[in-house]
Amino acid sequence: MKWYYLSVCIEILIILGAHSQTNITLPTKKGLIIGHRFSPNPATGAHYDAFIGIPYGKIQGRFQLALPRDPWREPLITQSDGPACPQPTGSYNEDCLYLNVFTPVNASAVPGNLSVMAFIHGSGFTGSSSSSQMFGPDFLIPEGVILVAMNYRLGAPGFLTLGSKVAPGNLGLHDTRLALEWVRDEISTFGGNPTKVTLFGQSAGSVMTQFHYISSLSSDLFTKAIAHSGSALAEWGLVSYTEATRRAKMLAQGLGCDTSQNDSSVLSCLQAVDIKSIIAHELIDLPINNIASGNSFCFVPVLDNYETAEKPFFNDTSLNNMMQQAAARAKPLITGFTTEEGIFKFEDNSWKLAQDNLAAFIPQNVQEALGDEEKTSLASDIALYYFPNAIDENKVEDLVRIYTDTMFAYPSIQVSKYFANLTYGYLFAYIGSWAPAPPYFAPYKLQGVRHADDLFYLFYSSLPGWGAQNLENCKVNQGNLNMKTNMVKWWTSFAKTGKPDPSWKTISENGYLVIDSQLSSMNTTMFESRFYNFWAGMKQQSGSSAGSLQLSLVWFFTSSLLMISVIR
Repeated sequence: MKWYYLSVCIEILIILGAHSQTNITLPTKKGLIIGHRFSPNPATGAHYDAFIGIPYGKIQGRFQLALPRDPWREPLITQSDGPACPQPTGSYNEDCLYLNVFTPVNASAVPGNLSVMAFIHGSGFTGSSSSSQMFGPDFLIPEGVILVAMNYRLGAPGFLTLGSKVAPGNLGLHDTRLALEWVRDEISTFGGNPTKVTLFGQSAGSVMTQFHYISSLSSDLFTKAIAHSGSALAEWGLVSYTEATRRAKMLAQGLGCDTSQNDSSVLSCLQAVDIKSIIAHELIDLPINNIASGNSFCFVPVLDNYETAEKPFFNDTSLNNMMQQAAARAKPLITGFTTEEGIFKFEDNSWKLAQDNLAAFIPQNVQEALGDEEKTSLASDIALYYFPNAIDENKVEDLVRIYTDTMFAYPSIQVSKYFANLTYGYLFAYIGSWAPAPPYFAPYKLQGVRHADDLFYLFYSSLPGWGAQNLENCKVNQGNLNMKTNMVKWWTSFAKTGKPDPSWKTISENGYLVIDSQLSSMNTTMFESRFYNFWAGMKQQSGSSAGSLQLSLVWFFTSSLLMISVIR
């Protein structure tokens, strides 16, 4: 999933000036680091200390768990981003486990004082990084928090599994856990409180945030969580071991490895292949149902256990079990999505794929319990409610809606119900000029609040290119500034206190915050009990008659349409 790059336009100052920098040295448990103290940014006024490119993990072997970084003897200069992890575009290096720390000026003078916000980037488990140009701290730091942003292994290097302890998978998840352990051990030196860490992420990073939330392996590493546009129950964020192993074998075959050999031999072959070849071949063929329904990321997490991993991240075979166990140790959680998430999934042939494969949108656990005739019947119901006038390239908004609902809206709401007493839900519906309209949505010119649009009001981007080109066209827009002010206030207040705002009700209070041009309003019609009860009991209902299941599905889609129409 893509983070759309654009330098934020601050309307009063339209010329970006360079920060002046002063070196600042801190002692960590691994050795001295030398960061920068930045003078106020002419564009934002932000003034902060930055330690960029701190190594936190050592990759001991491809497709193997990372270890904490070894100590260093000489002072380490941490003033530029570490390399991105291997991915399809841009430069990268397999030695990529680095993180960035940004603090208010002189925060280290009072060790262990400030709340910490640790961010996991998104991009479909396949791309992006913790780039300081992309995820700048200028908006968050003035509120008196510390920001940490981490890299983790992506694609096949991060998530390939052979279904055994030889190559267990979930390495990207373990990398982020290792980064959180670094925060626990080191952040007090920077002025942060290791007992007041908020983990937050967007898209795939949001899925990973919620996986940490429900994993006992990570439960003591953070105290609060924020999940932007991604859920532990989203089908695109998890794959079965059978399918994961099939994908690994397909990749290995494409690289010339003999998959009839044992797992150790296959692993040795994959470790010997040049990393560029692995990245070039990892876009393997997926089942058409995955592609049609948007679940088209090749290498993603798996539910592991002690039979398949020496140190399993999940150690369970059921997400439902893990959700129930996590409810007993629940932490404050913010979770939400944007109104037109599905725009990002739209491609030229998406409507045709959906037209021919509507049954792909039926949840996988339901499909497994149904015969072909029942699936066909349910597909007709989907068509009736989402595409009443047929599916074609002139009705792409309907396709955007089904992607939004099935990939983001329902999974987010479903998770929030497990932790309702401590969960704050939101729907981001603000159309502002800081979030760009990428050209590849032409010729359909799809409009709406897209995937990742909310991040532009939390992070400052200084990337060249788009930002510099669009800066001259920026117009004074107090709405953008107000949105930034409120988003930052809510998110940092949550990090400090566990509550974003006194007027923001929890899910158990039937509250859901709609964030739009009016800044915010509480909505109490988001959750129809039939909407949740159908999906929560989906596994049980899938064993009943097709008629009963169809009736529930009608309830679901009707409620789903009502939910999205609230803000339209």
